[in-house]
Amino acid sequence: MNKSLISWLGQVTTGHGFMVLMPTALAVLSGTMTWPIAAPLLVAGAVGLAWPENTPLQAAAQSTATDVAGLMAAWQKKAN
Repeated sequence: MNKSLISWLGQVTTGHGFMVLMPTALAVLSGTMTWPIAAPLLVAGAVGLAWPENTPLQAAAQSTATDVAGLMAAWQKKAN
């Protein structure tokens, strides 16, 4: 296997990305979680896979996920 691929798979954030994406995707596909609730988790999991161990990106992604969660909460409140 490629050495960089092995290094990428060994990163903590890569494992966390998989651990967030897989159950979230299964929950959405099975109907136990809605897309608005799953969206921040899917974004966080994708960030963990794409850019492991990148501290500045981690802070930006956390801020973005918080903003998206707030936007979804406001949208749901307005829809009800």
